[in-house]
Amino acid sequence: MISIRQLSFAYEGGRKVLDDVNLEIDRGEIFGIIGPTGAGKSTLLHHLNGILHGEGVIRVDGMVINRANERLIRQKVGLVFQNPDDQLFCPTVFEDVAFGLFNMGLEKDEVERRAKKILERLQLTDYRDLSSHHLSFGEKKRVAFATTLAMEPVVLGLDEPFANLDYASILNIVRILEKLKITRIIISQDILHAFAFCDRIAVLHRGRILKTGTPVEIAQELDLLHQIGLDYRPYLNHIKRFF
Repeated sequence: MISIRQLSFAYEGGRKVLDDVNLEIDRGEIFGIIGPTGAGKSTLLHHLNGILHGEGVIRVDGMVINRANERLIRQKVGLVFQNPDDQLFCPTVFEDVAFGLFNMGLEKDEVERRAKKILERLQLTDYRDLSSHHLSFGEKKRVAFATTLAMEPVVLGLDEPFANLDYASILNIVRILEKLKITRIIISQDILHAFAFCDRIAVLHRGRILKTGTPVEIAQELDLLHQIGLDYRPYLNHIKRFF
């Protein structure tokens, strides 16, 4: 579904953020990319729909990503940013959801149908005429999901989807993600959430993939996780005090 070959990238005047990244992500799987702050996770995600272009070759559904086909790639690969305020800027929730659909060139009736469908699916119908900026952070996250899912992508990339959310909001997002039949890519510093529901996980550190495997395989890499600041054992030890 997604093939990344020898991807390297540096911001202008800066060090390499991605260094010879190679990944294969299967159709329909929930794929986690974990790593400490500054590992290059968000930069990698932004390459998957043409926001950034580095050296190397990325294929989505057999199509090589390049500047010439950015519009088509962005219909295939939808991103949900860490901060929903970066994604929501229209006067109402409905207009936020409809914005991308109109940009796709859809007719008004089709925009209305898709927007209504996704608002119902994410239990946002009652928010249709409200301003997104008057909602709670968790509600904004759901609206940001809606703006992306309305475009019916085949790949959904999420940057820190659990950050700054309460437990109920996290569970709500997990339920949404698990019901989707598309490829889902989760960027997260929270290793326990990645363990909980990803099919496979890649460990990214200083722009390089150190290990790829199932949650069980990654969880057993105790020395590696400790060295890069993702050791989960202290959390488990604290939890054990209550049982």
